[in-house]
Amino acid sequence: MNKKEIIIILIFIGFCFVFAGPVFAKEKVKVNVSIDDHPLNNKGFIVIKLVDSRGKDIESNGTIHYKITDEFGNYKWAYKSYDGEIRLKYTAGIYKVDVKFDGDFHYNSDIKNKSVIVKTEKFNPYTYYDNHNWGLNQEIDDYIEYNYWDEDIYDDPTNYDGEGP
Repeated sequence: MNKKEIIIILIFIGFCFVFAGPVFAKEKVKVNVSIDDHPLNNKGFIVIKLVDSRGKDIESNGTIHYKITDEFGNYKWAYKSYDGEIRLKYTAGIYKVDVKFDGDFHYNSDIKNKSVIVKTEKFNPYTYYDNHNWGLNQEIDDYIEYNYWDEDIYDDPTNYDGEGP
């Protein structure tokens, strides 16, 4: 091989690195940990989500590991394939959430450690429908139907939906 052939080969390899680099580059991902209230049974949700660098939810089959420790040191540790979001129901309290996403062929790995306070509000079935919440949560609708069907909750003409006694 002469110098000219070696230079051409090196230029070709350089072009391959430049043009193939973006194909093999992994996108940065961020683990988000938040809480959602659940009005029944003094419980709330700890929500684990993965978002891309633009803040949009991602779809990934990568493995996610999480450990949730309560204020007394009791913990739950698990891992599973990520498929949208992870919603875990917990009683009111303070929790330390440790999450590790292993990444996949498209996304880098990430780690998040966060303390969250799960708090719930006292559920008031008499104002639930006044706030136009009918049909938003089947569990709550069923709870009201089974426990408050014959009470004043349906007597208010502004929220009466045609059902009831």
